[in-house]
Amino acid sequence: LTGEERLRCFDVNNGKELWSVEYDQPYKLSYAAGPRCTPTVDEGHVYFLGAEGRLGCYQTSDGKKVWSKSLNEEYNTKSPFWGHSAHPLVHGDLLICVVGGKGSVAVAFNKNTGKEVWRSLDAPEQGYCPPSIIKHAGVEQLLIWSPISLSALNPQTGDQYWSLPIQP
Repeated sequence: LTGEERLRCFDVNNGKELWSVEYDQPYKLSYAAGPRCTPTVDEGHVYFLGAEGRLGCYQTSDGKKVWSKSLNEEYNTKSPFWGHSAHPLVHGDLLICVVGGKGSVAVAFNKNTGKEVWRSLDAPEQGYCPPSIIKHAGVEQLLIWSPISLSALNPQTGDQYWSLPIQP
C-alpha cells in the first residue's frame, strides 16, 4: 500500500499553515498511515520520524531539509508491526532514536549533521517506547525499553550501565 506522510508547520497566533513537507510512502505495515511519532523541535530545527523509518531534520523557519536518512535501509531492519512510533529525543548535540537491527536498538546521531555518534543494544525487535533521560545519584542515564529489557545507557557513549529483563 502507498500513502503519504507529511510534516506541517502552523502559525501559533492564527493557525495558518506556514509550510509543509510531503512525500509518498510505500507501507509494509498493518495499515497505510503515518507518521506515528511526535516531531521534536530544538534550536531552529524539527526532527521527524516516519512510520517506515524515514528520519529527517528540517529548518523550522521554512521547512528546508537539512539532512535525512532511511533507518530501515541503513540499519538493515524493518519497521515494527505498528510502525516507528518512538519519537526522537534531543540531548545536547545528540538526536537519540530507537532504530532496530543488530546492535542498534538505540542510535545517537549528531543532531546537526545526521552522522552516527554511537549505537547500542540487541533485541529481536526495537519496540515502541521513546528514549528518555533520568538522573540517578548524580548520573544521567538514557533509558531504552525494548521488548526484552529495560536498559540504562550512558547518553554520550551508548555504554550500558544496567539492564533488567522483561519477564512474560
